[in-house]
Amino acid sequence: MNHPFSPETQAIAAAIPLVDQSPAKCWIVVTQVKSTRVVYFTDDADYQPAMDGDWYFVSQYLGELPAAMTLRNCWGWRFNGGVFKDVRDPEPKPQLERLLESNRRALLALLRDKISQARNRYSPTCAMGADVRRLKRLEAQRYLAETASADQHKETDGYPMLSALATARGISLREAAALVEGRQEDTLRMLALTEQVREHYVQAIHRAQSQDDMIRLRRELLDTVLPDLSSRFPFPASAFEPEDWDRPLSDVHKVHEIARLRTQLREIVNAKRAAVHDGYLGNDHIAGKRLLQARALLDGSTTESAQDLALLESYANRRQLVLQDAAQQLVQAAKTADEALVSTELMKDAMQARIDAVANLRDIRAIGRDLLALASGADLAQS
Repeated sequence: MNHPFSPETQAIAAAIPLVDQSPAKCWIVVTQVKSTRVVYFTDDADYQPAMDGDWYFVSQYLGELPAAMTLRNCWGWRFNGGVFKDVRDPEPKPQLERLLESNRRALLALLRDKISQARNRYSPTCAMGADVRRLKRLEAQRYLAETASADQHKETDGYPMLSALATARGISLREAAALVEGRQEDTLRMLALTEQVREHYVQAIHRAQSQDDMIRLRRELLDTVLPDLSSRFPFPASAFEPEDWDRPLSDVHKVHEIARLRTQLREIVNAKRAAVHDGYLGNDHIAGKRLLQARALLDGSTTESAQDLALLESYANRRQLVLQDAAQQLVQAAKTADEALVSTELMKDAMQARIDAVANLRDIRAIGRDLLALASGADLAQS
């Protein structure tokens, strides 16, 4: 019998895969009637469980079973008639990972305690204290705004909160308003500082992947971050007194201590030099050109053209000064800045030499005391 299609058509038809028209696989699933725990399953259509039991429930399921479910582990699965759920206990984490997680939780709790204690000093002590502070500040702002241009002998009936504060402290309304504003500024600075610390150490704690990292973070949280609060903890850290202060440091210990002390010194030097810079990019170049114009004016070597004195005139106009006074002020400010930079550089070199030469815990303790003194504003003799 001849085929009704050409050989070419037959070849194309043979190359097209046949669509699987077979029905979905049917499974018989046996579960506990009270817990939906899977106890058995089979695709045997002739399977017949014992009919005298009342603790199990038999269901049919069309489709593929979860790939991870086997007859060995099906007791760890639940089936509600339509959906399988894996309720097996997860694989236990390695001991080191569990230890790191425990230490991570402890460090986060320590950080939380420190931040909370730092903020508690600025928190209201009475119910609705935040509302009272808000009202006080609104009155202070309104008083300062109105008295800036209005009659100085203004009635005080419109400032009940401010009047109460002034009366209790024996100060004027203006002083009371300034006190409220000052407290608000202190609170905002504290919040900015503590939030910066909190964000930094939360990320550092979560990134720590070794015990050495955890120990370093714990030391920083106790000794570096808001150190004055450590003594207030319910369980303060015991003071550690080594047996021998003069015992030479190991190489590893010395490297870590030198790095820590150098970091502390750098922060102190940067804080002392912060007043010299205003934070604008390129400010050193602009300040140098302005200083050259000021010196040229004082020396009488300028032509006083617009280009020669543009920066100096801008500085003088902003401060409502004559050019001569502005130039003298700039020269004096530059001299003060140079003195600050030179003094901090001499201090830095002297302290770095001492840090690099540390040999034992006694040296570290002495340098630590001097660094704390420098941070508090003391002027140590250069050595």
